Amino acid sequence: MMNLELLENHPKSISNTKRSVLFVHGMWHGAWCWEPYFLPYFEKLGYKAYALSLSNHGNSPKHKSLNRLRINDYVKDLKQVIDSLDEIPVLIGHSMGGFVVQKYLEDHHVPGAVLLASVPPYGVFGGTIAVMKSFPGAFLKANFTLNLKYIIDTPKKFKHLMLSENVKDEDVIKYQKMTNSESYLAYMDMLGMNLINTKKIKTPLLIIGAGKDKAVSPKSVKKTALIYGVKPVIFEEFGHNIMLEPEYEMVADVIDNWIKNI
Repeated sequence: MMNLELLENHPKSISNTKRSVLFVHGMWHGAWCWEPYFLPYFEKLGYKAYALSLSNHGNSPKHKSLNRLRINDYVKDLKQVIDSLDEIPVLIGHSMGGFVVQKYLEDHHVPGAVLLASVPPYGVFGGTIAVMKSFPGAFLKANFTLNLKYIIDTPKKFKHLMLSENVKDEDVIKYQKMTNSESYLAYMDMLGMNLINTKKIKTPLLIIGAGKDKAVSPKSVKKTALIYGVKPVIFEEFGHNIMLEPEYEMVADVIDNWIKNI
């Protein structure tokens, strides 16, 4: 068992009606992406909140060479953390993290799960086409070298794919520096090698998207919601990294109200 990085907040008083929540990051990121806003805000709301870094991400140890990691390795990471907690949390998965959450829910049940600008159950084909059109040179280089960091290796590329114009340039630079590469095999799993069996998922879902998202389009989010039979919530002026947008409280409040009713 690996000692995965797990950040947590420390609310002064936890309401008996509040469930704990666990944040799962997406490609290139780590638990750090929840630290600026979501962890302290959910603390203020009275939640015990955790954010994990998957293997080879953030400050988590290396499981094996990055490109050999599969989505199922990330699912095992998620299971390990959930099993270590005092109660089963509500899961909040962003982008690839949302895909990992869906994979986990094929065989496990939690009180609820939030898919935040999540990779759709049918995979990342749409996002791949978008990246190819936006940065054809970087896309080719990433695929020839099997190094996906080339997709976001400058602040300009990172902001285009991940953030709206509302995020300050100094923050874009700071966040981009904190990213790492991503497993090529995990990407291939999401491209078609290990897609989601949605019929096995019975957990209540909240599906949230961003209107300015260049990585997971609002159309994809709406299609995901249709597959699961729920109504999506789209924040029109937000970019892909919803949790790092200046008006993140709007999203957190929607999540809070939804959790109260599951």
